[in-house]
Amino acid sequence: MVERLSNERSIAVDLEFDKNRYRYGFTMCLMQLAVEDECFIVDPLSDDIDISIVFPIMENPEILKLAFEFGEDIRLFHHLGCKPKNVFDLSIATKLLDYSQVSLGSILAQLLDIETDKSSQKSNWFQRPLSDKQIRYAADDVRYLHQLESLLNERIAARKMNDWVMEEREVFENQNFESTESSNHFKTRDMDGMTEVEWFVFEQLIAFREELAEASNKPSYQVLDKDYLLTLAKNKSAISSFYMESKAPKKLLNEAFKVRLLDIIKRSKDKAIQSGLSMTSLVNPRLSKEEMEEIKAKKREKDTIVANTFKPIQQRIKEDFGDNAAVYLLGNKLMNELASGIYSNLRHYKRELILNYAQELKFNVSLPVN
Repeated sequence: MVERLSNERSIAVDLEFDKNRYRYGFTMCLMQLAVEDECFIVDPLSDDIDISIVFPIMENPEILKLAFEFGEDIRLFHHLGCKPKNVFDLSIATKLLDYSQVSLGSILAQLLDIETDKSSQKSNWFQRPLSDKQIRYAADDVRYLHQLESLLNERIAARKMNDWVMEEREVFENQNFESTESSNHFKTRDMDGMTEVEWFVFEQLIAFREELAEASNKPSYQVLDKDYLLTLAKNKSAISSFYMESKAPKKLLNEAFKVRLLDIIKRSKDKAIQSGLSMTSLVNPRLSKEEMEEIKAKKREKDTIVANTFKPIQQRIKEDFGDNAAVYLLGNKLMNELASGIYSNLRHYKRELILNYAQELKFNVSLPVN
């Protein structure tokens, strides 16, 4: 297969993976690769297969890689030490061409009149042997992508969007996911109301949970409940509700494990205090009245700019390119960023587009070049 694909102009690629759903970590469970007349289903869980021999093909800039909604897939490749080159995520083209974004299945139905079975989408990809339905589902994710590319390229060229697509492809490919963790344990709101010491204790409890999860090869949420650990970090007396709220597996539902948790809390608290962390200062300090008023004033100013400048421009984009394309070209997130003076996510082609409409509407808009 590797020899065959090494001589191809383009290949289609997709992954089936598990991300802390059935087992611990971010795991590639299946790799699908296709050329125009053949499809390969590769089992990376097999002891007889070294999936890394495919990586040079993925990193070969001379071979075009076709994919659809490839964000998590490329994240997993980076996680495994592979950085795919010359990737064309066809979903970029469908968004620019104003197709509603639901799934590859809906796009295939809309554009190629091909119906696919998506019932295996959330199945357990660790199970072996795979069912015929799973294999068909996996193959369908790649075997029509060359047909789809041909059609989309024609329409992209007709709308003179080739440069737009190329810029999007470059931005996508140059993102670095190496440092991205396999699971996100914390959210910003978790810090609310937590002192520096409490937050340190919580981090140690989470680290302990991850050790247990990895050792038992179970998703973290099946070992200990995060919200319960948050409560426990704030108040160790919450240990009294351990049997009801911890969501621990049966083998951990015992007094010895409770003692172990309390010991981690004590040692973590002592270490935090010795390190100079505060028992009263909040990790996210509450804002003063003046600071709150300043934030509200800035938000009002930003909302006014969005409503009076960027919303009318978005409306013109909708008229010329369609509602779905307008959301991709100038969505709420980008409008709010631009109104706040944040330009890091502004593509060059979007900058030119926005400035052209601003000139047409006689708006005074300045957008610095990144």
